[in-house]
Amino acid sequence: MNEDRLAPRGSFGTALIQAPTVSTGIELEDRPVSQNPAEVLATLMDFPGSVALAELLDEPLPAGPSHPQAVLLGERLLEDVRARLDALEPMALKPLSGRRAPGLMAPHEYLAVLRRHGFEAKADHADHAEDADTSAAAPEAVATQQAFRGLVDELGTPFASALGTSLRQAQAHIATLRWEIAHDIRALGPTADRLERIDAALTRAMQGKMGELLDRMEYAAQLTFERACSHALSELPADFGEADLAEWSEENGWLGRYRERCIRMTKALFGHLKRGLEGLLRAATQGEDQ
Repeated sequence: MNEDRLAPRGSFGTALIQAPTVSTGIELEDRPVSQNPAEVLATLMDFPGSVALAELLDEPLPAGPSHPQAVLLGERLLEDVRARLDALEPMALKPLSGRRAPGLMAPHEYLAVLRRHGFEAKADHADHAEDADTSAAAPEAVATQQAFRGLVDELGTPFASALGTSLRQAQAHIATLRWEIAHDIRALGPTADRLERIDAALTRAMQGKMGELLDRMEYAAQLTFERACSHALSELPADFGEADLAEWSEENGWLGRYRERCIRMTKALFGHLKRGLEGLLRAATQGEDQ
């Protein structure tokens, strides 16, 4: 399998890392992306949210006894939340894996797309230009940069749209579940009440920057797609035809692997948010078991 810069594994953090440049005849735009996910996460809280959190931390522990069955209720709540999370993950992935998810085209359709954007086999190009250079090893475009941008937009937009929708659905599903169980957490006792309010304050403080983080994940995926597409073009022979585009239509081809990468990115985000919610429930339950 040819290397196309699509890593076999990905995570919530590595989704922010810029893919290395692929050297081809097409020059890609140089757009910097943060190389350190920790630096991105450190800037997620806004100033008003930081002040509100500091004030909350200065408040005394809420008065009142713990629920007599706090530990049992906490364990049941965690079990229920885990079951609901398991049901929510496939829903978040539907834009990428459901019936309306972006699919792979047939080889002849990819051939038509390439020709529509000016990418022609040498034999075809020679019919229109007597001085065509037949020594190059990769197909040429009439206007390389403009043609490449058009090709990337047509092939990549369905994946980009599905990824953006999937990422935001993952965030929205867990945020809704978090809001629905807030009262149940506080009912466990004063320590759980305090932890829930602190967590809620942190979530509000990060709300504005969370959208920026998702934008960065989408942008990093876009760069990966551009480089994979550029590499795939460079691998085509000078006289390419439908047979040479057969791999583009396969699940293990570069487009199929890119779609799988998008699914892994959404799973990584969902898993990150899921662990945070489960951690809150475990801490709240253990806090009432002192």
